[in-house]
Formats: sequence, C-alpha cells, structure tokens
Amino acid sequence: MVDAIRTYADYDTFARRWHSETLRDHGVALETARERSLISEQDTHRLWQLLGLLDEADVFIQLPEWLVDEKTDDVRERLATAFVGRISRETEEAVLFKNSSPGRRLMQIAHKIHSLEHGIENTAVDSDRRERLNDMLQEEHRRFEKRDDAPYLSDEWLPKSQLISIVQRRE
Repeated sequence: MVDAIRTYADYDTFARRWHSETLRDHGVALETARERSLISEQDTHRLWQLLGLLDEADVFIQLPEWLVDEKTDDVRERLATAFVGRISRETEEAVLFKNSSPGRRLMQIAHKIHSLEHGIENTAVDSDRRERLNDMLQEEHRRFEKRDDAPYLSDEWLPKSQLISIVQRRE
C-alpha cells in the first residue's frame, strides 16, 4: 500500500530510525545517545510494545498538529498527533485513515499489558497473585481491543505529503 510505511522486525533498528534526527544532529550512535540520555528510551520502548500488539492492518501514524487541528473538533490544549488506525484506501495524493485511536493512550495500555505479562512469568503457578494478574491482563487486553477512546480521525483523508511517519512492526 503506502510507500511511506516503515516496517521493523527488531528493536534497535526501529530505535535507530525513530531517533535518526537526534542521532544525526548530535553526530552519535544509538548507544551513545542512550548513555547521554539524548533520547527517551522509555517512550521508544513503549511505542515498540504497542507496535507488537497491533493487528497486521493497523499502523501507528504521526501527523503535524495543524493537520490534526484542521481534521478534528478537539479543543484540548495539547492535541494528540499520533494515532493508531488503518489505511483503507489511497490515491496518489492522500490516504483514507479509518478507525483511529490516540496513540499515547494505547501506548499506556500496551505497556501495562507487557508489565502484567512479565509479572505473570515471575509469579508461582499456584498463587492467588498469578490469578489476579491474569484477570487484570485479560481486562487490559479487552480495553486495548475495545479502544474506548472516541476516534479522532474516523474516516479522514490525509495528504501523503504531510504524514510525518507511518510505522508497523513485523516479526
């Protein structure tokens, strides 16, 4: 579909590309940027966790604030500029973005899912704690699938020239 979609199979390649401007501006490698706290490793890792939970057709997309402002009726001080949704159609000039949800909110849920899975792995099989963690994990998966946020960009045509980034994770 869209030529601009970047797919990644491993975290370091993704992190290098995601932070390419910072790495280039500072003239450093990814490891050096990590050591000098030039990048937000936590946010990058949470985005990677989110990408791992998305369906094959879903993409994470970043848009300029002015475009989000133009396409939505959102009156909040800080607009969401990152979304998860599907590109259902395209022309030479634009893509039709459907069923979107704010990316930040889904990143938080994805991180919680990852943390709960890690907690379950490190808990004894017969414990009550494991059962509670499993129940919490199932609830978070339901929240992730339901995406109860009101879609911001439901069925919106977006100009390809204004798409900052579109990413997917492929194993």
